[in-house]
Amino acid sequence: MKRDTRMGTVRPLFEMGTEAPPMPETQQEIDDRKGEAQRIVNRLGAIVEEHRQAAARLEVELGAEDVRSVIGALRDHAHNRPGTPVAGARDEIHGYCLDRLFDELVEEPSNILFTTETGPDTTRYDAMNGEFWTECLDLLESTFCSPEKP
Repeated sequence: MKRDTRMGTVRPLFEMGTEAPPMPETQQEIDDRKGEAQRIVNRLGAIVEEHRQAAARLEVELGAEDVRSVIGALRDHAHNRPGTPVAGARDEIHGYCLDRLFDELVEEPSNILFTTETGPDTTRYDAMNGEFWTECLDLLESTFCSPEKP
C-alpha cells in the first residue's frame, strides 16, 4: 500500500485559543436572560414537585423551608463548598429526601447547554456557568419559597 505523501491537507481539530471553554467567571451571552432563567426555573420546579410527591408517599412533607435548605446547599456547592448533607433534616428519611433532591438538582447546570458559534459552520456547547446558575437559584427561591400565607 502506497503511503499518502500529500502535506498540509489535514486541518487541525482546534484553532489556537478555542480548545478551552470560557472561564466560569465570564458571563454567558444569553439573548433573553430573564426568559431563559424562567424556563430553567420551570424545569427545576417540575423536579422539586416530583420530589415533593415522592416524599409524600414516604409520609414526608417537603415544604418551602426544606426547598430553601436545598437551594442553600446548591449555592454552597456552586461556590465550591460542600452541599451535602443538606441542613435541616428532621430525621433520617427526611434527610434522605432532601439529599436526593439536592443530588438531582445539582446535575442540572451540566445538563442545560448553551451554544456559541465558533466559526462559520461550527458550534460549541457549554454547560451553564456558576453565575447564571446562582441567578436561577435566586429566582427558584423567590418563586417556590415565598413566605407562606396563614
